Amino acid sequence: MGLYGLIFGSFFGVVGTRVPRGESIVTPPSHCLTCGHKLTPFELIPVLSWFLQKGRCRRCGTHVSIFYPIVEVMTGILFCITWMQMGLVPEFFISIFASSVFIVLSIIDYESYRLPNIIVMPSTLALLLARFFIHPLGFFSYISGALIGFLLIYAIIIFSKGGMGFGDAKLFLFVGFYVGFSQTIFTLVLASLLGALMGVLFMIMGRLQKRAVIPFGPFIGLSAIVVHLYGTPFITWYMKLIILH
Repeated sequence: MGLYGLIFGSFFGVVGTRVPRGESIVTPPSHCLTCGHKLTPFELIPVLSWFLQKGRCRRCGTHVSIFYPIVEVMTGILFCITWMQMGLVPEFFISIFASSVFIVLSIIDYESYRLPNIIVMPSTLALLLARFFIHPLGFFSYISGALIGFLLIYAIIIFSKGGMGFGDAKLFLFVGFYVGFSQTIFTLVLASLLGALMGVLFMIMGRLQKRAVIPFGPFIGLSAIVVHLYGTPFITWYMKLIILH
C-alpha cells in the first residue's frame, strides 16, 4: 500500500503544481521547468530519483525542490496508516479518495492561496454520490455535516469580513460528506487550532508578518483525515467527560 501511495504522491505533486498555472496534467510529459528536459522513467522513480540525482536536473543541474519527495513520502505513509487503521472495507476507498483530494488541494492552496472549483466541486459531487451507497454513520449525518460545515464557514466569512475565503466554505461541503455531522464540527475546531498554532509559531520564527494570509486548506485537510481515522473514540470519550461533569 505504501508503494501505491508513493506512486500516487508523485502524480499529486504534478497536479498540484500544474493546475494553479492553468496547465494540462497530461501534456506535456513530466519535464524540467527550467530547460524543458523530458524526464526519463529512471528520473520518475518516486523519492529514489530525487536522491540519486542529488535534487538536481540531470541536464541543466537546476535544483529540484525537496517538496516533491516530501509529498510522495507523506502520501505513502498516509495510505499505509489508512490501510492499517481501517482494513480493506468500503470506507477505506472513501478515505483514500478524500485524502487524495486533500493532498492535491493542500499543494494548490499552499502555492496559490486558491481552492479551485475544477477540483473541489467534481470531487464533492463524486463523494456525495458515493455516500448514497457507503454511509456507515447514516446518510443524513453526511448531508447535515456538509450543510453545517458550509454554513459555519460562511458565517465566519461574513462576520470576519473576509477573514476566510469562500473556497474554504465549499471545501467544508466536501468535509461534511467525508466525516459526517459531529466530526465536521470537530474538524473545524481542530483545523482552527492547528492554523492558530502554526501562525503563532511562524510569527515567533519571524517568518510571518501580522495580518499575513495563511492558507487554511492544508489544515482543513489534515484535520479531516485525522478526525476520520481517530475522531470517533475521542468524541465518545469527550462526550462521556461532559456527561460526568
